[in-house]
Amino acid sequence: MRRKLYTAPEIVLCTFISKYGRDIIQEQTVCQLQERSESSIKMKVQNIASMLNEEGIDFSNEVSVLTGLPEGKKGRRTNWEIVSKLVALGKEKHKALCFEILNMDNQ
Repeated sequence: MRRKLYTAPEIVLCTFISKYGRDIIQEQTVCQLQERSESSIKMKVQNIASMLNEEGIDFSNEVSVLTGLPEGKKGRRTNWEIVSKLVALGKEKHKALCFEILNMDNQ
């Protein structure tokens, strides 16, 4: 069985959780986009936190890092090209993008 790749909207939301925490968006919300399991989304959030950590970029203390590799080794860099652009947006622009994906009013 072939693994289903994460979509750009999923990456946008997972990156927001990794960077800023779960106050606005939670993993359960992201699961609904592609009918993915919550544990799968949590692992993606942790993988993104790991990439941020490796780059010296602050991430939420609510999220633990997950690389699957021993300390000191670089983890998987899947979707870094998207993640790095999102980090550069800043919190408010990133939040607006998340709300656009979720069809929510930016409050």
